[in-house]
Amino acid sequence: MEDILKKITNQTAEDLKVRKDKTSLSQLREMHFYSRKTLSLYKGLKNGSGIIAEHKRQSPSKGSFNCPASLQDVVKGYEAAGASAISCLTDEPFFGGTLQDLLEARKSVNIPILRKDFIIDLYQIHEAKAYGADAILLIAACLNNEELIAMSVEAMNLGLEILFEVHDLEELNRIKEVTSSMNTSKFVIGVNNRDLKKFKTDIQNSKDLLPHFPENVLAISESGISDPQIVKELKNIGFEGFLIGENFMKTDQPGTSCKQFIKAIQS
Repeated sequence: MEDILKKITNQTAEDLKVRKDKTSLSQLREMHFYSRKTLSLYKGLKNGSGIIAEHKRQSPSKGSFNCPASLQDVVKGYEAAGASAISCLTDEPFFGGTLQDLLEARKSVNIPILRKDFIIDLYQIHEAKAYGADAILLIAACLNNEELIAMSVEAMNLGLEILFEVHDLEELNRIKEVTSSMNTSKFVIGVNNRDLKKFKTDIQNSKDLLPHFPENVLAISESGISDPQIVKELKNIGFEGFLIGENFMKTDQPGTSCKQFIKAIQS
């Protein structure tokens, strides 16, 4: 089985060279949203439904979702449905997203937005800030501890919060080490139930890793969540956030699907 994660990060590095040549760091700093005060992902999850509703057009494993709704309709629908935050895919080759999507999402809603991408360079953190993100994703499988620390400091200095993503206990232990001295209200830790090397999904991964989480850190479960009952089950054991994309985006009206889902978990 091909290592899809490696393939994606290699392509990301190539695409980054082009963007860096096209737009300098100083140009990013001059963009309108770079100076805006960010919204807190942590507070949004704590005080709301806990649902991070995702906009993505396709995935390497499923292909295009063929969702007819516009990005604006999708994210406004998510906000109206009661989502705590929005996840916006900005990887183009594999997920069909763009930085322009992030910009349009920011103009459309007033809830926190996570830039969902494969971040391997400090430049991408400044991009996230410039295009209107409130939080970034840092994937443990893509970065060593030194890189994770450097990225975290850069993000927090810009007022961005962090979703650290882990797939197994080794990665979780690394994140615990990296975040040991960080303010627990400035980051969350997510368990990706999808193996990014094989793209197989298993909710059991979240259940297995939660007992090993550091104290007072908000826990997120990501991927493969299609049933409100699963959310209720995961909530009962301590998860407070749930990142859901495919389940909504494979419908004609993601906002409506999100609204029905949130009603079901609150009933």
